[in-house]
Amino acid sequence: MRVRRGDRDRGTISIFVALGSAMMLMFLGIVLDCGGELRAIVNADEMAQEAARVGGQQIDQPTLFNKGQYLINTKAAYAAATAYLQKDPAYRGLTADPPDPANPPPALATSITVVVHPVYRTALLGLFGVSTLSIQGTGTATMVVGGQNAGAA
Repeated sequence: MRVRRGDRDRGTISIFVALGSAMMLMFLGIVLDCGGELRAIVNADEMAQEAARVGGQQIDQPTLFNKGQYLINTKAAYAAATAYLQKDPAYRGLTADPPDPANPPPALATSITVVVHPVYRTALLGLFGVSTLSIQGTGTATMVVGGQNAGAA
């Protein structure tokens, strides 16, 4: 039997197409899911900012009535911020946490920073073993009283 010159290359284009298609799909997944992750980070920052705004409204009444000072009760603030997140079905399961849970904020403060940790579910990268990406959103609310300039706070 005589082997023709072209016979030994038979089927190599199929391997190239299979590998090339897989690489293109992975590249498309990276582009699509990185864009989705960026949108999810913006949404996480927005939800953390709104939760901080709600928490920042938890003024400590004894300090206000006894000393005339406006201070945020941080324990009540984080509870209110978490309750706010729980009301929205899109945010259920999220909690409003301080930036460093190992070093909790003081009981009374003039500002509150809320951190949320939602999870982004990937669209195409799940085909390659990456089904979720952890993200973080941060928002801060600062107490502004009376005629203070909010931009300078």
